[in-house]
Amino acid sequence: MAEMTTTFKVEGPLFKADAPKQLIKAVNRGLLDLVVIEGSVRVKEELWGPTSAEAYKRSTPDERHGAKTRTLKRAVLGSVPRDGIGQIDAGQEEFGANLMYSSWVEGISSRNASSSFKGYHMFQHAYDHINNPKLLNEYIGAAIAEAFQ
Repeated sequence: MAEMTTTFKVEGPLFKADAPKQLIKAVNRGLLDLVVIEGSVRVKEELWGPTSAEAYKRSTPDERHGAKTRTLKRAVLGSVPRDGIGQIDAGQEEFGANLMYSSWVEGISSRNASSSFKGYHMFQHAYDHINNPKLLNEYIGAAIAEAFQ
């Protein structure tokens, strides 16, 4: 008696043995693009003002926004320290610790409670911006699609 069988053969990069590794690599690449382009750049954009310390001292609060020496602005970076984890920090990844005063500038230091300065909340603003399904799909989805073409 004849046996009826159906065989499907799938081919392509998505079906290779190392596809899970490629997927993780693609997700990490998309995540890095997201935290750098949409995250750390957004934080840095909130730190503006005169470029010299002398000009900063002469300026009014309306003419500046947390960029007294530019040290904090230079320290802000986006990274992917582990698979699937995007991070925007003020020196943690590069120097091993955030700049000492970054939590005060952000507004999360215990000093902010007793001060009239409540912080700029620039990291929170960046998080709120990138925690968006449309952006996740745009950056991570595009990186996955590109990896498996």
